[in-house]
Amino acid sequence: MDGDIGFEIEPDSGLFLVHCRGMWSPRQADAHFAAMAKAIEATRAARRPVRVLVDLRGSRVQSQTTSQAMAEGNTRIHRRADRIAFVYDSALQALQVKRDVTTPRIAFFESMEEARHWIDVGEAQSATE
Repeated sequence: MDGDIGFEIEPDSGLFLVHCRGMWSPRQADAHFAAMAKAIEATRAARRPVRVLVDLRGSRVQSQTTSQAMAEGNTRIHRRADRIAFVYDSALQALQVKRDVTTPRIAFFESMEEARHWIDVGEAQSATE
């Protein structure tokens, strides 16, 4: 495939920043979720919230097999309290993700600023609960 998917973790905030580009294979999706699972495990062990900001703007709508791998990966690694914000530039991208990601605390945005605000506000609310 002509794309890639990967992530980094902001050192200060612990926010997972997922970068997506082009189209990727189910194998790439599986490798991404395996790496994220290890990082999320460490985050949970440190009793930190799992917050993820996924930038889909450089990606395309994925094949059915890749989409299925993404759905399975999300189901495997995320819990109900995790907050996941998706930034998209295509309604089809958002529809595909909405179909595949069943975690309760997800939201979709057209800008990184709005997505970041949603994650930060949720973090503040969780701290006061």
